[in-house]
Amino acid sequence: EFKLVDVSKEGLSFDDEDKEERKKKEEELNVDHKAVKDFLEGALAGKVQKVQITDLLSDSPAALVQSAYGMSPTMQRYMKAQNVAAGGSDDGMMGSFNQAVLEVNPTHPIVLDLERMVRSQGEESDEAKDFAVLLYDVAALTSGYEIEDSGDFAKRILSMMTIKSKSDIRDVEVEAQNVEQEHVEDNHENV
Repeated sequence: EFKLVDVSKEGLSFDDEDKEERKKKEEELNVDHKAVKDFLEGALAGKVQKVQITDLLSDSPAALVQSAYGMSPTMQRYMKAQNVAAGGSDDGMMGSFNQAVLEVNPTHPIVLDLERMVRSQGEESDEAKDFAVLLYDVAALTSGYEIEDSGDFAKRILSMMTIKSKSDIRDVEVEAQNVEQEHVEDNHENV
């Protein structure tokens, strides 16, 4: 009665959905968010086969899915372990042979922030590139993949945390100055 479907594969569709309507909707999404899609494809060249804007994601900013005939993350780890056990190297064994598709949720605040960065800072912005790679790494982790360079991942996380903490400190300093200025103005009025 029920059909078993692998949700980690590209092109997920439900039986009660009109395929033409779904295709049209996804084309509209890809056109509406062309700037961020093109930026992600450029910034993640060599890591993903393509970037697809989709409304199938609800809580996640992005997910890595396999193309129709791609290998799952578990199978990739198995193949890597077999290669290493046979005396081979695990450095880039899969290469571009099995690149995944990055599906992006255009309504997620993180994606909206990335889109804003691309529009305001341009595609050459280091901050936007780091943000894109971090988005990819988090999608990889949540989709069952391993991160290629954990040290680089940690550096990007710490950089984002530092930027956030510096921003919070500036906000507190500005707020303190405003309170102090209001206090001085109140004192002048009372004199």
